[in-house]
Amino acid sequence: MAAVKKKKSKKKLIIICVIVLLVLIMFFSCARKAADAAFLSDSVTARDIMTYHSFTGTVTPVTEENVVPVVSGIKVESFAVKEGDEVKAGDVLVYLDKRSVEEQIDELETSMSLNAANSDLSVKQARNNYYNYRNDLNKGVNSQILTASQNAANAKIQYDAALRNYLSAVSMNEGGYSSTIANAKLQTDNAYQSVLQAKSALELADHNKRNGETPAMDREALNASYEQAEHALDQAWLAYENAVANSKAAAINEKNNLQTSYESFLTAQLSYLAATLAYDAAVRGASEQLATYKNQYDQALLGADTSLNDLKLADLYEKLEDCSVKSPIDGIVTDLPMAKGDVTTATGAVAVVTDFSEMKVDIKINEYDILGVEEGRDVKILLNAVDREYEGVISKISRTAKAEKGVSYFESEVDFPADEYVRSGMSVEIRLTMSDLKDVPTILSEAIEIDEEGRAYVYKRAGKVPEKVYVECGATDGKYTEITSGLSMNDEYLYAPMTQEEMMRKMMEED
Repeated sequence: MAAVKKKKSKKKLIIICVIVLLVLIMFFSCARKAADAAFLSDSVTARDIMTYHSFTGTVTPVTEENVVPVVSGIKVESFAVKEGDEVKAGDVLVYLDKRSVEEQIDELETSMSLNAANSDLSVKQARNNYYNYRNDLNKGVNSQILTASQNAANAKIQYDAALRNYLSAVSMNEGGYSSTIANAKLQTDNAYQSVLQAKSALELADHNKRNGETPAMDREALNASYEQAEHALDQAWLAYENAVANSKAAAINEKNNLQTSYESFLTAQLSYLAATLAYDAAVRGASEQLATYKNQYDQALLGADTSLNDLKLADLYEKLEDCSVKSPIDGIVTDLPMAKGDVTTATGAVAVVTDFSEMKVDIKINEYDILGVEEGRDVKILLNAVDREYEGVISKISRTAKAEKGVSYFESEVDFPADEYVRSGMSVEIRLTMSDLKDVPTILSEAIEIDEEGRAYVYKRAGKVPEKVYVECGATDGKYTEITSGLSMNDEYLYAPMTQEEMMRKMMEED
């Protein structure tokens, strides 16, 4: 009996163990199903990743010319085009009234013709005066200088003769002339030397004055030096004349042959000095006369020079040509601001010509988007209004940022070739591609989480319990992100908690 009970108890224990084991198995199975049901799963897949910056702007022409006439103050006579006409560079847009310019040309040409004959005669006369006088000076045949030179030579002969006579008289008298005569002679000789020195100083001052400035003296100083030398010569000459007068008085008092000889010597000396001064004055006068003739010749040439009038005449003929206002570029006439009879101004346009073949869009690049953006980068231009796309290029980026609502931006410009669908004033979207990756490993961006240290991680399926794996991320287009390390192609990962309906549906499907 006891053995039977013992066997029943053991069998019961086994049954209980089996039941517990089954319960545990069911528990763990349900737990795993519950864990799996809490997440969606996906695998690392090769995809293309493209990222871009987006900007908006308004289309405007790259080239638009406000055609301002070169000539102002002239009435608009007629128009060769109308708004909307297509024109080529050089086509006439507007005709201006050219009658006033033609009248100016007629007046100037008549004046130039009348002045030509008079100017030629004046130049010939002035040229002959200058060259004839200069040739005479170069050949040494100037009459005034020749006369002054001959007078000086004659005075020198008389002076030498008087000196010989005086020396002879002195020798004959064995030096017996009085102390009065001797003292007067000494004073006269000293005065004579002073005259010679003053004369040399005047010649030097005159030379400097006629030959222009020196390193040490300017024109005013040269004139002052000349005047001082001239005054000094006058004073020396006056002193000499006084000495001569004194000597003559002494000679009169002595009344002898020696005195008579000495008086003759003084007279000859005085004549010789006067003759040399007259010669110097003749040379200076000839030089000044030559300069006068040269100045008259230069003035005549200047008066006969028609270059200024020629320039004026050429300018008038250019104005005459400019009365036909032409287009500077190929394009479309988009505006004719003036009417017939209006008077042109220096700043007022008579026409506006726009080239619609090349358009531009002004955009603002946020300071946080400027990295990697540079002139020459290709962009896409999207005209949503006509559902068309164009290729463009960033042609200009400002070097200086501007602030707006606390954010700095850089003014930039995008150029692109246009067609008939593109119109000025259209709103466009500019897309600048920052990365364009092909067949790179990617996962859903929502599967990526960030820890407290800023590291990215995902949950990778690895057996019964998901494994936390740190990853390196590359480019992202918002929905998908490139994985550069941490996961391999086809690895399964978990993401995003499921809704209750999704969880129940999945469990039913697995059952």
